[in-house]
Amino acid sequence: MQKVILMVVAVVLMFSGGTVGVLKWMQLGPFAPPPSDEATETKPKPRSGGVARFVDIEPLNIAIIENNRPRAVLQISAKLEVGSEKEAAMVSRNMIRFTDAALRDLYDFLPRLLREADRLEISLLKDRLQLIADRIYGKGVVRQVLIQSVHDTSGKS
Repeated sequence: MQKVILMVVAVVLMFSGGTVGVLKWMQLGPFAPPPSDEATETKPKPRSGGVARFVDIEPLNIAIIENNRPRAVLQISAKLEVGSEKEAAMVSRNMIRFTDAALRDLYDFLPRLLREADRLEISLLKDRLQLIADRIYGKGVVRQVLIQSVHDTSGKS
């Protein structure tokens, strides 16, 4: 009688262990991942101010001089993202100040950066232009700088 009870308990434990294993493997029941709304994860959350506006920057042409010789000429195309039409108008009115500050800063910054690395990191350039925009327009006016393209127009391949 004791052997039969022991066998029944062993079979029940095996079935329950197998059931738990299958539920965990198939991610069902208590092992299911928490429900998430994928639509909100993939869409960027709207910031205050509604729909974003973009202000074009004239292409910035920067000559990289090294050892008294031109190493490269970079052409940078970018846009500034702002939150409202009012901010877009203000940014457009003061674009000459931004362009001047960006050219002055990048003429000094890019040769130092390219001396240490062979390639220009777009994230560093984006952060640098964001820093300049915050200095010119005030923090928070320009949400982000969108780098569209960076071309080496020096003629070298």
